[in-house]
Amino acid sequence: MYPYQDGITEHRSLAYKDSRFIKIDGLEIHYKKYGSTGRYIILLHGFGSSTYTWDKIAKPLSRNFTVISFDRPGFGLTERRFDLPHNPYTIEYHTKLIKRLMETMGISKAILVGHSAGGTLAVLFALTYPEKVEKLVLIAPAIFTTTGMPEWFNIIFNVPFIDRIGPQLVALILLRSFERSLRSAYYDPGKITEEDIDAYTRPTKIFGWKRALWEFAKGGRIENFESRLTEITHKTIIIHGRQDTIIQLDSSAKLNTLLTNSTLFIIENCGHLPQEECPDEVLKILNNNL
Repeated sequence: MYPYQDGITEHRSLAYKDSRFIKIDGLEIHYKKYGSTGRYIILLHGFGSSTYTWDKIAKPLSRNFTVISFDRPGFGLTERRFDLPHNPYTIEYHTKLIKRLMETMGISKAILVGHSAGGTLAVLFALTYPEKVEKLVLIAPAIFTTTGMPEWFNIIFNVPFIDRIGPQLVALILLRSFERSLRSAYYDPGKITEEDIDAYTRPTKIFGWKRALWEFAKGGRIENFESRLTEITHKTIIIHGRQDTIIQLDSSAKLNTLLTNSTLFIIENCGHLPQEECPDEVLKILNNNL
């Protein structure tokens, strides 16, 4: 029981025209799928994002690939549940979920495209299941920094009764900083539309969204794995906006030196969301290198 209101509607009621749902391990996962070729691309969004972040590049990519994007548990329009025998809001489960999704859809190998924290997840998956990865595309990847909850959240996790008020606390922080965070993710905030704002706030209407975000804050922490980066031999494309103020370009430059088979592409006049702010440039890079 929580002393606050936590959502107003079911996840399916907020579906888009091209939304699909698939039940995996007892949880309804929201996803979108385009194309029908034998090569697969799986798109992994970052913290606080959803399948919407890929809408400008998913359909164009489907001319040559079968493209799948999905909402990680705790985000987007994926169902929020807290009665499962496993915790779907940990980074370990998010990594496993990619494999389960591939198995359910009959995909043996895929190109993983991850943005920000989704880039971190792509790398973790490649380290855990290297045989299932064809190539990696990391867009402003959060490899050496975090883009989720503040570090001081680690302290309050041990406060008595914190699980009772934690979800509301996390929700207040997210909602109060939402507009500022979205604007700071763009080099040109004038490109942000009402449709963008609606897509990013839509999940806050789903029953259980506050508690799910809190559970992710507790279980989504990633241990440092910098020393393991040399194990990744897959061809890797790194894309970064020159004017990204959320994750500095130096981070991707460092990653490029540590990986053994990577190429760094820099997009000028672009912030932290190249796939949204500069989709044509991203598509050109991918079409020429995949």
